[in-house]
Amino acid sequence: MRAKDIMSAPVVTVRPETRVKDVAALLIEREIGAVPVVNDDEELVGIVSEADLVRLEEIPDPRMQITDVPHFAAGAPRTAAEVMTAEVIALSERASVAEVARVMVERAIKHVPIVTNGRLVGIVARRDVLRVLARRDELIAEDLVNLLGDEALVLGPVGVDVSDGIVTLDGPEDPKDRRLAEVLARSVPGVVAVRFSD
Repeated sequence: MRAKDIMSAPVVTVRPETRVKDVAALLIEREIGAVPVVNDDEELVGIVSEADLVRLEEIPDPRMQITDVPHFAAGAPRTAAEVMTAEVIALSERASVAEVARVMVERAIKHVPIVTNGRLVGIVARRDVLRVLARRDELIAEDLVNLLGDEALVLGPVGVDVSDGIVTLDGPEDPKDRRLAEVLARSVPGVVAVRFSD
């Protein structure tokens, strides 16, 4: 399964000059955790997440301080360009879901923009990856039986059992056919592991 199969598209985006308050309102209104920032050519130039905006609330409220605090209003960020993360980790729509998940875990990020030829075409959130993982065993088994059925002339009959996303295949005997059956099984959304009954 590829990023293009689970990404959200079209993507809600903002421009670098979009006001911070408008970005915050957009995240709340759309119930999303981040929004990519694109230029006039729809090229990805950054991303603004909830975390980027929450940091703005770390500026102390002078009314709550006994001592004098610096005046922040003049230097407060006003646009998406001023709060966005400019070094965005983006992947191709051909990236596997496993690769997207690995990047999210290794980089501790919740959203991965998907690009083609430098242009934003989608975005994958952690929830999109979780939807794949949460697929019911019955749906996984049904998809896999249909997929293996298309290859029945090559593989012969293959028994399928799915439990907690773990697929157990009964047959085929030939190592090359087993490899094909395993590759097909791993392509089904929600499969977390593949093994053979023997």
